[in-house]
Amino acid sequence: MLNRNDIAARGCARCEHGAGLAADPRDAMRHEAGTADPPEVMALDRTRLRRPRLSDADAIFEFGCDPEVARYADWPVCTTIDSVVEIIRLRREQWSAGIEFSWIITLPAEDQAIGSVSCRVQQHAADFGYVLNRRYWRNGYATEVSRAVVEWVFSVPSILRLSATCDTENIASVRVLEKSGLSREGIMRRSIVRPQISNEPRDAFLYSKVRE
Repeated sequence: MLNRNDIAARGCARCEHGAGLAADPRDAMRHEAGTADPPEVMALDRTRLRRPRLSDADAIFEFGCDPEVARYADWPVCTTIDSVVEIIRLRREQWSAGIEFSWIITLPAEDQAIGSVSCRVQQHAADFGYVLNRRYWRNGYATEVSRAVVEWVFSVPSILRLSATCDTENIASVRVLEKSGLSREGIMRRSIVRPQISNEPRDAFLYSKVRE
C-alpha cells in the first residue's frame, strides 16, 4: 500500500496519506483555482480509472476491511458499509472543492472497484497514494495506475514536484514507486503510525519526482 502516507501494491502506497479511506478535509491540501483540471475517467491499457459512486461501497468495503491490505496504511480498517458510504460522499466534496482527486480502479470488462487512487495538489506540489484489493496483487495494476497519475500530474505546467511515501518494510510499494519514475529522497524517521502494526510512529521512505 502506498500512502501519501502509504498506499501501494500490496496494500498501500501513498504518498503519505493513503489513497485513502479516510481523511479530514481540514487537513487536506488545496490547489489554486484553475491549476489542475483532472480527468474524470482514465482509460489505461488494462485498467480504467473513474470517479467513485455510492454503488461502489460494497466492493470498497471488501478491501477496506482487509487487515492484510491495510497493513501498511496510515488509516484503520473499515468496520461498516456506512463508513464507506460517508467516505465516498466526502471524496465527491473534496473533488468539487479541489482538495483531493480520487478515482476508483476498475477492470474495463467488469467496472467493479478493485482499488482506489487519489492525488492532492497544493500550488506547485502534489502527492498521491493508492490501495488495491489483494485478489488483484502481482498483476502490475498498481504500477500502471501510478504511472497514469504521474503522467497526469506532470501534464499540469504549474506542478513542479510529486511525492509519495511508503513504510520502509513495504517492498512492493517501493518497487511500484521506482517503476513509476520516482526516486528515493531519504528516510523519514519515526514519522507515520500504521494502526494495523503499532501505535508507535514508524520509519517511511520519501519518494519524489520533480520537473527538470
